[in-house]
Amino acid sequence: MPQKKSLRQIEKQQQRRDREEKKEKGRVEKTIGSLDIPDLNNDELMEHFKKMKAITPTGVAVQLNIKVSVAKRLLEGLRRDKLINLVSRSHNLKVYQLLTDSN
Repeated sequence: MPQKKSLRQIEKQQQRRDREEKKEKGRVEKTIGSLDIPDLNNDELMEHFKKMKAITPTGVAVQLNIKVSVAKRLLEGLRRDKLINLVSRSHNLKVYQLLTDSN
C-alpha cells in the first residue's frame, strides 16, 4: 500500500503544475507606465479645470478617476503646451492655474 503524501509534498507538486501551466501559456509582457492619458485638447477636460479653484495632480486624479502619476504627466504636458501655468511648488506639491486669453 502506498504511503500518503505530506502537505509539503502536495504543495510542491501543485507549485510544479502551476509553473508548467505558466510556461505553456507563454510569457506575458509587463508594461509599466503605459496608462492612457486623457485627450489634452478635450473641451470637457478644460471645463473640469475651470471648475477647480486650484489645479493639483491629486485633484485632477480624483476628478478624472485616474492615477496620480498619470495626472502629473497630464499636467506637465499641458504646462509644456502652455495651457496651464505652474503657480507654486514645493517638494511634494505643484499647483497650477488655467491660462485664459486675458493672462
